[in-house]
Amino acid sequence: MVGGCVVGIDPGERWIGVARAASGSSLALPVGTLDRREGDRAVLDALKALLNHEDVSELIVGVPLRPDGREDEQATLFRQFGEALASSLGAVCIAQDERFSSELATAVEPSRGSAGRRKSRASGRKSVQRQRRERERSHASAAARILQRWLDTRDGERARDLVDRGA
Repeated sequence: MVGGCVVGIDPGERWIGVARAASGSSLALPVGTLDRREGDRAVLDALKALLNHEDVSELIVGVPLRPDGREDEQATLFRQFGEALASSLGAVCIAQDERFSSELATAVEPSRGSAGRRKSRASGRKSVQRQRRERERSHASAAARILQRWLDTRDGERARDLVDRGA
């Protein structure tokens, strides 16, 4: 499919982080988090709704490769899930190494300093809603990092092609 947005997902056993880049864009933005417990059909419907039923040209799937770069059983399952999802969307599936993306997403999340902190709760306690929002941001941020890494690689390859052709 030509002209659709590019979507990145960070699949997990329970949660799927989602990010997107508009057609022709080189900027990945976190979109949200989906719950896998509802089943694959519900995930597909929720993903379409999250993307406002926009066409998807490429689905970038984060797969946790081993340190030596090979897939283990979990990575294979996540890649196969991505391939099935991409097929349902009419998109091309591209596997992207996602090692450390979740840890990096958590490490770069902005923290609120003492000036921005509310005094309504005891220090250290988070409401269930706040925990849910932080989890959703974390998974979506990991998906954005996976997608951004792929976009940067794609753009670098395009630039090298232009240089090689003398453009």
